[in-house]
Amino acid sequence: MMTKVQYFPYFQPIIDINRMAIVGYEALARTRDKDDRAVSIGALFSDPDFNRRELLTIDRSVREQALAYFAKSQHDVFLSLNLSPEWMDHIGDDTPVPTIAMTQKWKVDPGRILIEFVEGAGDNDNMQKLLARYRAAGMCIAIDDFGAGSSHLDRIIALEPDIIKLDMNLFKRAMAGGVSQEVVQSIAHLARRTGSELLCEGVETEQEFYFALECGARYVQGYFFWPALPEFIDPDSPKEIIRLLLEGFVKRNLDREKKLMQYMQEMEHYFLSVQTALNDIELNYNSLHQAPQGFARVFICRYDGIQISPNYELSHHPEEQPIWQVDDNNRGANWSMRPYFYQALAAKELQHKNQVASQPYRDVRSGRMRQTIGKVLSNNRILFADILCFGEEDKDSHGNTFYLR
Repeated sequence: MMTKVQYFPYFQPIIDINRMAIVGYEALARTRDKDDRAVSIGALFSDPDFNRRELLTIDRSVREQALAYFAKSQHDVFLSLNLSPEWMDHIGDDTPVPTIAMTQKWKVDPGRILIEFVEGAGDNDNMQKLLARYRAAGMCIAIDDFGAGSSHLDRIIALEPDIIKLDMNLFKRAMAGGVSQEVVQSIAHLARRTGSELLCEGVETEQEFYFALECGARYVQGYFFWPALPEFIDPDSPKEIIRLLLEGFVKRNLDREKKLMQYMQEMEHYFLSVQTALNDIELNYNSLHQAPQGFARVFICRYDGIQISPNYELSHHPEEQPIWQVDDNNRGANWSMRPYFYQALAAKELQHKNQVASQPYRDVRSGRMRQTIGKVLSNNRILFADILCFGEEDKDSHGNTFYLR
């Protein structure tokens, strides 16, 4: 009678959103519980009492089983293998690299292997040496759990990964917004700037899938699609569900984009009326009609960046008309280093007649996301208006919606 293998691989599909297909699998180590169900052995990797040499033997055995199965598969996909930086200390400069040797043994195209360096303990020098050997063999590189507590930006610089896998816990926290969301968006921006693709794992709901899209993810994996499986499935299995999800994503964002455009048109229309209410650097705000919600402040700078007017601030309160207030604290400040300043000057140089709007940024004083609209006027003046980004709103204790100052 054949003896069951105690530790073996399962394979979780990795979906390419662009191709709407399964393009790879992550090999995950499994064992069986007392009810003969396949369960993860992940806890062993964080168990300080479990013999590390035995764990390394188990890890390599599972890896070789995965490669043996992969070698026999007819599916045009890649195989992702996890490697802990902890194991790097076991490989000398003149020692054969086990995973490379396994691919040669099973005659696997190394170009179809993705090596995931799991974030954690590990020396960058050792990582780079081993990385060079994987690269020389033709394999691709990923950083796993990026954004977790042990993550370091120097890993990006050292490894130059093909794929950055976002830490699952950070991804889920970012769904709630706030600083975590800003961090995730920064990581997504970093991935784009470094030529890496972003992979979001742990996708379990439709909303998490949509958030992964908003983060710019190329790849996703998670229980919303499939858990880890004992064998590969048809690469086109997710095609219909991805198609429907993308249709919903476009519809949802189309509606939001139209509202955003309407919002910006309203802001820019009011900004034009502000220009007519100016007398040199004085704003005759009593002549203006009621400002739209989200219009925050107006100020004037010289062409050298020096603010020559006070801040004309609008305070919005629930169930009350907005009130103009004058604040002199920033008069004399130099804003020439801010992108909105030189964007306005660039528009002047190019003789653009319309005002320009900056990219969103977080306002230091209020902590809210804002944009600045700028317009170069005559007599060495540039008019600026700060507005809240579309959707930046809060609710008071009675549930009334209002914009914060």
